[in-house]
Order: sequence, then structure tokens, then C-alpha cells
Amino acid sequence: MTIEQGGQQVPGIAVIGCGRISRSHLAAVATQPELATLVAAVDSDMSLATQAKQRYGAQHALDDVDAALARSDVEAVILCLPNHLHASVAIKAARAGKHVLVEKPMADTADQAHAMADAAREAGVVLAVAQCRRHFRAIRYLADHASDFGKLISAQVSLGVYWPDAQAPWWRDADKASGLVVALNGPHVLDFVQMVMQDDPLRVHAEAVRRNAFWAGEDEAMMLLAYPQGRIASVHLSFNQQPVENRKVLVYERGTAVVDNDTHLTFNGETLVAQGDDERRHYLDEAVEFQRQFREFALAIAGKPNRSVSAAEGIRLMRTLDAVHRAFRSGQSVETGDATQSMEPLDAVP
Repeated sequence: MTIEQGGQQVPGIAVIGCGRISRSHLAAVATQPELATLVAAVDSDMSLATQAKQRYGAQHALDDVDAALARSDVEAVILCLPNHLHASVAIKAARAGKHVLVEKPMADTADQAHAMADAAREAGVVLAVAQCRRHFRAIRYLADHASDFGKLISAQVSLGVYWPDAQAPWWRDADKASGLVVALNGPHVLDFVQMVMQDDPLRVHAEAVRRNAFWAGEDEAMMLLAYPQGRIASVHLSFNQQPVENRKVLVYERGTAVVDNDTHLTFNGETLVAQGDDERRHYLDEAVEFQRQFREFALAIAGKPNRSVSAAEGIRLMRTLDAVHRAFRSGQSVETGDATQSMEPLDAVP
């Protein structure tokens, strides 16, 4: 059911999970009333739901997911839950007829991602994955002008941040935090690599270790991925790096592109896209890339062309993440061809 807002019909949104990442999603809805109405803030901790309602002007604060999904004025949901809850709640939401934007990673495994996509397809609803970093101007420019640079030869990506302690209680739970830095920051960097390579890897090698007792999962990781046509990518992830680093180096036939902080793009030393003044906020602080991301989701709900990360792309990324986890746990390179061929064709996935 759509809601009349300013003389036009817009979808009603419930944000489910009012923890650390929810602020930017809540603000993205609240600051764009021409796109949607924030119907409900939902969290099992009613105090968090109430705080979100008050700060972002939601119509309701709820502590029950089922109650939110039962509302006729909620047409779509944004899932900001711990990773291990993504699949079950996304499937429940789809079966309730709600469009879903799910925070990355899409799920814990590719099998779960497939189940989510199946539920969305059967219900005829949109399932999109929140990959906020795709919505910086520099990243969009790179995606739109890839042919200008010639054939891509290699990619080197480093995302190093510093956390002095666990940022959520579930980070301390061994069953939920396995491969922590890979699960949390891996989707960002591997989604970028997937975007520029436009292929799935043939082979993955990875190492991941835990250096701190603050959390129950690994906090340092490196991986090497081999792609068709002799292309390769290296990825470094860290929760221990000071100062922080977010750098992407792409070697093309015609030169080298460098992206710093996702916002500044150079090619052979020439600036193609500079960081905008509106792109300076931290991603947890009502950042503009979340506004752009939500606008694309609203377009997807309306059946219009959009830049949302589709369920099919999300499944491909989960396959790669599965391979990375197998590689660092086994200490051996993982050939991905057989696993990829065993999956159902992705052209059937919305």
C-alpha cells in the first residue's frame, strides 16, 4: 500500500534494526519525503526503536518484526540487523509481500542468498542489497566510463580501519563473528572488484587471522583472486590500521586509475572526479551515499531503471565470499568453477 505524501503516492517504509548502521538508512528515508514515508522504526530493544522514531520522525516505534510486516501501510523494509538474521527476516518480509533492501552482506552464505532471492521472486517483490559505496560519484563514474580506460589488467584494493573494541555485542559471539573482518568489510571491497571485473573469480586464496581479544572473529585478512583473461586482484582488510586507508588501484591498458576514499578518482595522475562537499560524512553519520542508495531502491520499487545492487549480483558476491571463507579456513586455494556451475542460472533471479 502506498501513502499519499504531498499530493503523490509514495511507499511506506519500516527500518528493521535500529543499531549503528541504521542512522544513515533512517535519515535517507526521512530526508526524502518525496520518495517515501517512514512508517516504523523496529527493534527488539524498544528504547532503540523509540529513540529512532523521535529522531527521524517515524510514525511508529515497534519491537515486533511480525507486527511491522503485518501493517498494510508498510510496502517495503530496510534490514539493518546482525548478519546472521538477514536471510530469515528477508524471507519472512518477502513472503509478507514487502520489498526488501538488506544491508550487506546479503546473507551468511550463498545458499541463504539463493533462498532469499527465491522468496522475493515467488512473491513478486524487489530484493536489493545495500552496497552504499557504489553510490559515490567517483565509483559511479568508474562504472560508467570503464571502456575509456581500456582492458582491465589488475586491481589492488585496501580497506584498513581501526576499532579499539567490538562495535556491536554480536562481534564477541564466536558463532556469529567468524571471519569478522571478511564478513563486514569483505562485501564492500569484493563488490567493487566484482563490479570492475564483471566476472566471477576462477580461483581464490585467502589468509585471515585474529590479533585482538576484543571480538571473536578474525580482524586481519588478505586475499588473491584470479579472473578470466589473465586478470588478478589483491585485497587487504584490517581492523587494526592507523591511520585508516581506503584505496583502490586499477591497472588498465591505457594507464592507472586510483580511487581514494571512494570519492576521489584520478587516471594517470589527472583528477577525473573530486570529492564533493556532501561526501565528507562518515558512513555511520547520515551519509549522502545512503540517500542516493535509497533513491535507487525507490526507483526499483516503482519498476523504473535504477542502480540498486540486484539479488543476482548479491548471490554472485556471496559465492565469492563463501570461497574466501573456505580458503582461509583450509589454508588452500579454492577453485570456484565447480561451485559456480553447480548453482542455478542467475538469469532467473530478480
